[in-house]
Amino acid sequence: MSYISLYRKWRPQNFDEIIGQKHIIQTLKNAIKANRISHAYLFCGPRGTGKTSCARILAKALNCADGSTASPCGNCGNCKKIRDGHAVDVIEIDAASNRGIDEIRDLREKVRYTPIEGKYKVYIIDEVHMLTQEAFNALLKTLEEPPAYVIFILATTEPQKVPITIASRCQRLDFARIKFAEVKEQLKKIAENEGLDIEEKALDEVARLGEGSMRDSISLLDQLISFAGNKVAFNDIMTLLGSADEEMLFSLSSSILEKDDAKTLNLLREGIDAGRSASQIAKDLINHFRNILFAKVGAADSLELTIEHQKKVEELAAKFTLNEIKTVLRGLSQAEMDMKWHPHARLVLEVSLLELIDNQKMAEQQETRLRPALPAGRQPSLRVVEIDNRIAKIKKHWPEILESIKQKSPFAFISMHEGEPLEINDKGKLVIGYKKGYAFHKDRLEEKKNKEAVEQAIKEAVGESFLVEGVVGDERITPRMSVEAVKEIFEGELI
Repeated sequence: MSYISLYRKWRPQNFDEIIGQKHIIQTLKNAIKANRISHAYLFCGPRGTGKTSCARILAKALNCADGSTASPCGNCGNCKKIRDGHAVDVIEIDAASNRGIDEIRDLREKVRYTPIEGKYKVYIIDEVHMLTQEAFNALLKTLEEPPAYVIFILATTEPQKVPITIASRCQRLDFARIKFAEVKEQLKKIAENEGLDIEEKALDEVARLGEGSMRDSISLLDQLISFAGNKVAFNDIMTLLGSADEEMLFSLSSSILEKDDAKTLNLLREGIDAGRSASQIAKDLINHFRNILFAKVGAADSLELTIEHQKKVEELAAKFTLNEIKTVLRGLSQAEMDMKWHPHARLVLEVSLLELIDNQKMAEQQETRLRPALPAGRQPSLRVVEIDNRIAKIKKHWPEILESIKQKSPFAFISMHEGEPLEINDKGKLVIGYKKGYAFHKDRLEEKKNKEAVEQAIKEAVGESFLVEGVVGDERITPRMSVEAVKEIFEGELI
């Protein structure tokens, strides 16, 4: 007999074997017992959460030889045929590959024929959102007035793409991502029954990588067995998937916290040399800093981490400011996106990590230069640190901001070119400083049209809105405008 994958072998065969969807199972069982079966259901939810399995079990429950029952026997001819996919009265359609109007017209023609083997004819349409608009239109009439012996079960991972005219004619049931503990418990049961020796830490990782999809977790376990045999260690996962392990993630996040460029790049190199992909490291780092974010705001309990792992995350979170965590997450998310299109993904990640560290260094320098000395033992407020980081971001993008202003208003550009962003004041305004004797530029900046051009350019560059105001007499500003620059802006000549 040919090999049967673990996922197919352990596919639920009755309602009680469905993992993590108690609200849906209870609803369907009650409907069967009360003989209140809807003519059409819309099963919504992420992949691998039991939508198709539940649809098949419902078909069994309705067509079991024992009669419609919430506990199908699984042994009668109808139950076995539905289990094996041979039942003539249970028709499964993959809308991803059969999405046209011709397939739906064929369905409408065959709906008229009564069931041959059971009480109901059940149509299961998987990924129904993939149907074309014409196909949906053709399906609509049948959904409105189906024969009494026909049940439609429409399954989708993207319910927002199902037309409201279709969805409103179905009873909608939403499948949730399966909880980490439930996935792990099922994996443990499978491992014991299959005679596997798997490390607890490896089991945790397989459950975590499934991201709430039982199918994905079981498939990964199957893949690991093919790779490592019946004894699976945590390092086997790292080798097979190229994932960043826990120790590496904590070391990398600590090096970012310490603002150590060389250590960060060396850790990244060691991970890649060990067989981990740059894109996977970026993804794992994002998940890691998400954990840190949750721990920082006191929501670590919702992460479903092991007690030991959660404690380490909370200890690390205490060392970061909230703004630093958010900045790292934004930077890594952008890097992950850029890596998909760049031919040198590793380089993108390296540069992004260095930029994150550089931004923190700039924020610290700004804090040292502008902030008055604090009494011994007193720490700066989170608000102050966040403001400093915002001004550092503006300074970083200043050339880009000036270029944008130049395109919007040459007069505003001249005024801004002579100034420099100094701080964000108590009113939340960005203060532009001018050297003594440059009040003309400050006044020009205050003109409504110029100010609007400046504020719009800043928003486009840094993604945040700031009102601006100018001040004159700050000795830190050095004049930079030259006659040649003015000639270039206005395309003029010197007379």
